[in-house]
Amino acid sequence: MLIGIVPAAGAGKRLGLGMNKAFALLEGVPLLVHCLNMLQKTELLQRVIVVLAPAEVEAGRQLLASYQKEYFPNLPFDVVAGGKERQDSVANALATITEEDGYVAVHDGARPFAGREVFAQTLAVAQKHGAAIAAVPVKNTIKVVDAQGQVVDTPVRSSLQAVQTPQIFTIKLLKQAYAYLREHPEAVTDDASVVELLGHPVVVAPGRYENIKITTPEDLLLAENLLRRER
Repeated sequence: MLIGIVPAAGAGKRLGLGMNKAFALLEGVPLLVHCLNMLQKTELLQRVIVVLAPAEVEAGRQLLASYQKEYFPNLPFDVVAGGKERQDSVANALATITEEDGYVAVHDGARPFAGREVFAQTLAVAQKHGAAIAAVPVKNTIKVVDAQGQVVDTPVRSSLQAVQTPQIFTIKLLKQAYAYLREHPEAVTDDASVVELLGHPVVVAPGRYENIKITTPEDLLLAENLLRRER
């Protein structure tokens, strides 16, 4: 069993559309719909839980329902309200999962190009280790800089990976991790970081460079090209 959590409650300010980027149109169809279409095509998920801002839940549910027949007819979905931070949104979705066995895949609603292979490979690693994340080797040299913009360190590039989603865990492990986070609050930027707080190893699976997270107007243009290429 693999259940998806799709965080999509962000304001999307960097995209500059004045709206949640999950509803930004990509060739006339909301970005979130493209994402759910991709998730169905993996043929790996039993259902998904979409997380939207509280004020968007009902309208979002209706919008997704209007596209379901054409774009993801075989993928049951629910919509829940998100929280202040991404970690709060994932925690809200996780709380609705009653199953204890199986796996949960957290996947950004703004990543519609992950594809079946990335999901399958990440799930296979999670089945072996309990926690897996999709990632790709960084192509550029990375510099650590201080508040004044001065370089203070240059990490070895071969040791660096650019982390993507999906991030897949056993349901039991991710619930334990979020329970720990509630007792020991800390700012985290992804779900792997929550699991890492428990001291549980997280193992990398191969991602793909096309698995972009649409964040800026330039990303939206790139996404249009990727969508045409993958048809």
